[in-house]
Amino acid sequence: MNNVEIVENNNHEIVILMANMLNYLNVSFYESLFTYNHEQARAELNAIYESVSLKCSEPPSLDDSINFHRNIIYLRGVTDTDDATYHIYMRQLKSYIQKMKESSSSSSSL
Repeated sequence: MNNVEIVENNNHEIVILMANMLNYLNVSFYESLFTYNHEQARAELNAIYESVSLKCSEPPSLDDSINFHRNIIYLRGVTDTDDATYHIYMRQLKSYIQKMKESSSSSSSL
């Protein structure tokens, strides 16, 4: 897969983060270790990104964000994760998901 083009004008910060993460993963995967399930997780990441990038000025849904994170975690065993940038991306994604969860629980209690 080619690198995801990152254009920051009017794009939501989490869509940009997802693009950065996919670009990082594309050069950090140990593809020779992929199983069918790893291939499915990678395909799911790409599908989520394609979906959220169609409306890139809007934040992704909580479900899309959680599924993106879940697939990243699943692929951890076949990814070179020694780079500090990877850990920064993961913290940013987890933080965003947590904020969305808090926001949705506070708005549902209104």
